[in-house]
Amino acid sequence: MAQHTVLQWLDGRGWLVLSGGHVAGSQVRAQALGRVAADGGVAYVSLGSGSNLGEKALADLDDLGAPPGYLVDVISEDDQTIQARLSDACMIVIEAGSSLDEMRSALLGAAADGIQVAYEHGAIILVEGLSASVFGAWVYLQTGKITTGLDWLHNALIVPGVTAIADSQAGREVLAAQPGAIAIGIGSGSALALGPDGEVEIWGERQVTITLGRGFHPPT
Repeated sequence: MAQHTVLQWLDGRGWLVLSGGHVAGSQVRAQALGRVAADGGVAYVSLGSGSNLGEKALADLDDLGAPPGYLVDVISEDDQTIQARLSDACMIVIEAGSSLDEMRSALLGAAADGIQVAYEHGAIILVEGLSASVFGAWVYLQTGKITTGLDWLHNALIVPGVTAIADSQAGREVLAAQPGAIAIGIGSGSALALGPDGEVEIWGERQVTITLGRGFHPPT
């Protein structure tokens, strides 16, 4: 695990960029694109309900000068195809859907494996909106159930679209159930960017807050 003060995240040569949600005029996508160093195309994973959501992100980044892009259907395509198409990317953009449970299910397994291979090889992983929640250790589902995430950001609950954890039911309940955890609120148009050498950067609107559970102990 790479680490910086209270944060620990998955080792890799790439960057993990957790966005509170894309908004028009935000610089987050452009900043993520500016960190692309590996060869390959840009893979777009849309978990939203609209069929053109991934296409909108593709068009937006294309306007910003992104390498050639392609859509990856992590719900319908077979596991081998999903993993291959993701693992070869130099950047992966994961958009949000409306159901956190469905997003978590879609990203587990072959999708997570392919994303991790790309990240380990130096890809930029840009995760937007609710999808960012899945990359924490804990996920608070819309049903009120607390379950496990991918744990890329160790021991953390990621709460996109929120800047004050005290105002978040998810944050309050997870920290009560997991007092050793941390809760990270990331406002829309803002991002927490984690680099391969322990870099921690706040992008965009810079609305990122970290709340420590009462039983939290810093990593050693």
